[in-house]
Amino acid sequence: MDNSLLTAKKVLAVCMETTAGGRNYSGGLGALYGDTTRAMNRMREDYLAVTPLYQNGYVQQSVTEKGVIDEYPHQDLSVDYEDTGLIVSVPLAGIEIKVKVWHNRVLKNHYGLDTSLPGNGIYAEITNNLYGENGIGPYDGEAQRMMQEVILGVGAVKMCNEIGYNFNILHLNEGHGVFAALYMLQEFREKEALSFDEAWRRVREKTVFTTHTPIYAGNKSRPVQMIIDLGANQGLSYDELRAIGASDNDYMFGSTVAALRLSKMANAVAFKHQETSQKLWGGIKGSCPIIYIDNGVDIKYWQAMNIRNAYYRDDFEGLLAAHKDNKRKLIDEIERRNGVKLDENSIIIGFAKRVIEYKRADLIFNDPARFEELVKKYNIQIVYSGKTHPKDYGSKQILKHLFEMSQKYPNNVVFLQNYDTDVAGLMTKGCDVWLGNPRIPLEACSTSGMKAACNGVLNLSTADGWWYKSAKDNVNGWIFGEVESRDNETDARYLYETLEKRVLTAYAKPEVWVAMMNASIYMAEKDCDCERMCADYFEELYNAPFIL
Repeated sequence: MDNSLLTAKKVLAVCMETTAGGRNYSGGLGALYGDTTRAMNRMREDYLAVTPLYQNGYVQQSVTEKGVIDEYPHQDLSVDYEDTGLIVSVPLAGIEIKVKVWHNRVLKNHYGLDTSLPGNGIYAEITNNLYGENGIGPYDGEAQRMMQEVILGVGAVKMCNEIGYNFNILHLNEGHGVFAALYMLQEFREKEALSFDEAWRRVREKTVFTTHTPIYAGNKSRPVQMIIDLGANQGLSYDELRAIGASDNDYMFGSTVAALRLSKMANAVAFKHQETSQKLWGGIKGSCPIIYIDNGVDIKYWQAMNIRNAYYRDDFEGLLAAHKDNKRKLIDEIERRNGVKLDENSIIIGFAKRVIEYKRADLIFNDPARFEELVKKYNIQIVYSGKTHPKDYGSKQILKHLFEMSQKYPNNVVFLQNYDTDVAGLMTKGCDVWLGNPRIPLEACSTSGMKAACNGVLNLSTADGWWYKSAKDNVNGWIFGEVESRDNETDARYLYETLEKRVLTAYAKPEVWVAMMNASIYMAEKDCDCERMCADYFEELYNAPFIL
């Protein structure tokens, strides 16, 4: 790694969620941002991370026979953050909203923004829960979510102005932070008496964008008039907002479209994801180039120390022993939580991530008779955990299906309630196999598999996301399916065949299994380290030239 590159720019990175402290995350985006913040903090570079902090965090979900129960318990922000005493003012909805600035107690490069101040009236509830699903006062959930994005973007820039952090790169993680760029555009316009086009160019010279969601419908759009009505336009006119964020003659302002037009460079998060993103956004006039930078995970944070020690001693027996210890810890925690004692000598397959239709968490149950045959013949065991968007009722049915299968096969299918980073840590260390069923090409990356890989937990997945590039079939894990996903019935058949003929065959031979574990860790250390990703950010993204 060329550390000289890491001093080239001062970066402000904004994101709606993070695992850097508290329950301020929903899934992979927050996990990536938390890992990036930790790695950058350790590397001691000029990198400042800002997120909103939510009084009730993200939804906590439990699943019962009656369905999925959503709860929003209050969290004490002072556990992980200290109040700086600084308050910045953000104009919104015709008033000045006061925003409290918090500072992470451990990660000194991370700040949080919070509107829960008494003087804000109903607007104190803007940051009550991540993505503002339930609305506040007269505003619906969509309006609240946009208000959160304004608090993030404008609040972050104003905070930097107050603390004297003179960043020269703004990094937008997804399109949520685009209001930071809009605010900067108007600042350039007013302070330097620039035209709209000149100010726009100045913003592009110092803005970069990471795109994640490879589905057009999953990228947020809202009417231009809605932005103006809520006073979120940062002094820009209707036509100026359309020029930045609308496609063709549309009246909708797309956050991703705007981020692509306001940036000098964008990155997809995996090799295959670049191809998908370029197809998805290639028709956007005035868009910046989209390169790819492979995501990474903070291996120093996620990798078990006993695994790390055995791997670096080149001790295969020690590696197997370390994994068995981690597997027993998972089994013990499952027994404590669920009252079920899994068999440590039988294979444990893990699936823990955001539950959404394209990830197909229940694909292995597609043919009930075939699944039951695998249970009876091989005693396969599957451990699930995950949560879904509170208003994604289709995915809630998937969660309910997982729960029902755990009731039908109590000794072979486990569902761990209230998925969080603690559960993720246990499972990515203690399972034998990590299952990935995404429908190609809809997976951007899926970093949970990287966390498993660095612990010698072998990936079994379709060839999508990060696994498309890093998989060496039958060497560091397995690929099932074809180049493009077909119907669930076909892909499930590939999964059953791969599981029985290749995975379970290897599991029966410890010498084969541990060699694959070693290859998995080698691959993860080479391909999946967040520190490598951070260096790539500086070299390929932050230091990229702006070319019209």
